[in-house]
Amino acid sequence: MGITIDLTGRRFLVVGASSGIGRATALALGRAGGRVAVVGRRAAQLDEVVAALDGGLALPADLRVDAECERAVVAATEAFGGLDAVLFPIGYSPLSLLTRTDAATWSDVFATNVTAPALVTAAAVTARGDEPGLFVYLSSNSVGNPVHGLGAYTASKAALEHTIRSWRREHPEHRFLRLSVGATMPTEIHREFGDDILGELLPKWASSGLVTADFMHVDDVGAAVAQSTALALMYGGIALDDVTLNPASAPLDPAALQELGAHAATGERPDGTTGQWSTG
Repeated sequence: MGITIDLTGRRFLVVGASSGIGRATALALGRAGGRVAVVGRRAAQLDEVVAALDGGLALPADLRVDAECERAVVAATEAFGGLDAVLFPIGYSPLSLLTRTDAATWSDVFATNVTAPALVTAAAVTARGDEPGLFVYLSSNSVGNPVHGLGAYTASKAALEHTIRSWRREHPEHRFLRLSVGATMPTEIHREFGDDILGELLPKWASSGLVTADFMHVDDVGAAVAQSTALALMYGGIALDDVTLNPASAPLDPAALQELGAHAATGERPDGTTGQWSTG
């Protein structure tokens, strides 16, 4: 049974809300009574989220552009009369070994995972002035634990974490919450994963204990993000800095991993289901 939270009257801007954890987070905030503005590049999917919320505000935008970041923050602030929290459940993670990762891929990964959150945060901090605000970012449990094929993604999340610490230093009047998230499904963060390279890398992932017997469900993670946000809002005098969400299961044993690798080539899991593979 989940924790009941009441966010009636609270106002949120959720960046990267068109799918995955971002969508689940936006819906969880809305179900708790919050007013939610959702931002992303896919307008049709944002409209679906707003429809599911039975209200809210869809703001299609390319947040790699300064002016688009400011426009999204201003639009949400004007529509709701202010913002209580800005959330960044956003991530782009192509699966590529470092020797095969080109400049365009590096640029896209950092633009999405580091630059966009920084630009939106800057716009929101500027808009709030001296009024304290809450900012919530999703990082990854792969930071500090290098993983084959996720070098660019993990490097970007490490850069995001350093940026969060810098925001705390430069703007102590605001609070900046980092949530480190582990293996979650179904999401679209790994939609660029090719089954051929996935099958090649699964055994290597096992050596780091990355592949667990169970994944967290995206709806549960979205609810946990919303609840963490509610907790931070409830206790304004407490700096809730870092929260880690990981699957409550052990790494796969060699036999189970071998079976998983055999199914990876077809995109099918041992239980017969299909969907996006997600490692956190």
